[in-house]
Amino acid sequence: MLKTFALLILMLGLMVACNSEKEKQAHIHDEYTCPMHPQITQDKPGTCPICGMDLVKKSGATQPVVVSDEMKDLIKPTNSSVISAIETIRPERKTLSVNITAAGVINYDTRKTYSVPVRFGGRIERLYLKYNYQPVRKGQVIMEIYSPELITAQRELLYVVGQHKEHIEIIESAKEKLQLLGLTDDQIGNIIKTGKETFALPVLSPYSGYILEATATLPESSTSNGTPSSMGGSGMNKKAGGAMSGGTQSSNSMNAANPSPVMGGQFSVREGMYVSTGQSLFKVVDDTRLWAEVYFPAKEGAQIKKGEQIELHVKGSQKAIQAKVDFIQPFFSEGKQFLQVRSYIDVGKNEIRVGQLLTAHVVQAHDQALWVPKKAILDLGVQQIVFIKEKGTYTPFKVKTGLEADGWVEITEGLTESADVAANAQYMIDSESFIKVINP
Repeated sequence: MLKTFALLILMLGLMVACNSEKEKQAHIHDEYTCPMHPQITQDKPGTCPICGMDLVKKSGATQPVVVSDEMKDLIKPTNSSVISAIETIRPERKTLSVNITAAGVINYDTRKTYSVPVRFGGRIERLYLKYNYQPVRKGQVIMEIYSPELITAQRELLYVVGQHKEHIEIIESAKEKLQLLGLTDDQIGNIIKTGKETFALPVLSPYSGYILEATATLPESSTSNGTPSSMGGSGMNKKAGGAMSGGTQSSNSMNAANPSPVMGGQFSVREGMYVSTGQSLFKVVDDTRLWAEVYFPAKEGAQIKKGEQIELHVKGSQKAIQAKVDFIQPFFSEGKQFLQVRSYIDVGKNEIRVGQLLTAHVVQAHDQALWVPKKAILDLGVQQIVFIKEKGTYTPFKVKTGLEADGWVEITEGLTESADVAANAQYMIDSESFIKVINP
């Protein structure tokens, strides 16, 4: 009996000792700290002496931390997930009319740059031109040349007319020689009528426009790639206008750019200078038809087709010019791709001048596509993103965009109609954010 009682006393003592040891260990390991100032610790609850926050109990080193599914999205990095109550929208599939706008300028039609060669050699007696880009009219006298060759041909005509009136073929042959040298039928008739040769014959401009020296260098245009066409009359044409040179289109029109409308300097051609047969002294730039050159970004300009209507608003003019797209050319400048769209404009119908700036509009009925409001897209420069809502959080996704129309942007890749997109992507970031997209 005593042995049993002693055994019970011993077991009870052991149990009390174990419980006391556990309480002691628990008491030793319980430690409280400040969430904002972890250097503040104590063995009982209280407040932080620095910030006044309640101290929280530290977890034991062996105590596992369990993260629930709801918490997984909340603890993601802020550069790849955003928690917000912002309104969401869904992409809409619809058809919109796209107004494509771009800037441009009025330029000369470089295909209409013509040379003015002389048909007979001699000395310049009178020069009626003073400076480059001086306006001239077709048939206007631009200079007078004394030519021994031409005087000899006139005397031959007078001789055969006076001595061989019955030889019509010889007379016609003498007339033809003068015609090939640039004289008109009226001038030849006047020589026969008066019986006197003309010592200084006028050279007439074969075209209307602005005149400049043949040796003058036109400003180079990186966008000029015109194809010259044969527009001038033949030098063998008997009906050629008098001493008008049979103007031929300048071979420089291939590389010639649009001449500046600013007046040039004085001519280097002077009175008293000698010229040879066929020498090109001047060029005439025809200004009756001009180019409207417009530069569209490649992405927007890719939708423009030749023959489409284009509306031009020239700066300084209240009247809109309706034209057609006549030429489209790829253009690369300063690391960016453009499309140069060219339209031809008749000057007589419009009050325009070379060098005027303009704004062009092309309206297109775009095919049905997926569109989102422009505010829903965040442009990072090299890529565009939207924020898609998933399980209560917003995640950035890369998208590919197309055209813009009335505050909407076309989505060509990266979105579906069922996606919940943040209505305003600007609210999802701050000035120091680095966004990590899910689908780079």
